[in-house]
Amino acid sequence: MTFAEEMLKHAVELLYDPAKQPGDIQLRRAVSALYYALFHDINASAARLVAPNVSLQTNHRIQRWFEHAEMKKVCWRFVPPKLDQPLLSLIGETASPDLRNVARTFIKLQDARHSADYDLGYNLTFEDAGQLLAETAIAMGAWNSIQNSAEANIFILSLLMWKNWDKER
Repeated sequence: MTFAEEMLKHAVELLYDPAKQPGDIQLRRAVSALYYALFHDINASAARLVAPNVSLQTNHRIQRWFEHAEMKKVCWRFVPPKLDQPLLSLIGETASPDLRNVARTFIKLQDARHSADYDLGYNLTFEDAGQLLAETAIAMGAWNSIQNSAEANIFILSLLMWKNWDKER
């Protein structure tokens, strides 16, 4: 089981522990785990793409290159129905529905995680957390179906090097 899958399983266990109804802290921890499940799912694919022949230790180090805020900014670039440059030239008029779903879900989960971790007044319901769980599972499935595509390669490279796409060399 991958770390991302373990994080998703952890969120499920926090939400659906048969021994007790989840309280506020379990709901918040589940939301955080959901965000990290998708975050690590993407980053693990990225490390395999950019350095397929490195040690596990180096692979984990590569996964630490990703910055949460920068990833969110880049995800916003893949969401619109019509892409701007440089993505227009790199992958075409629009990202696939699967990639758009991954990007939108990443943004939503990052916002939810920030609220769950830092906003003491955040009113998170069991239904809200359950909806985020369903959206995360769908996004991880979508990522699994496209992670070896050319558009996913551009997405991963964008997450790492967005500022370099506009440079002509």
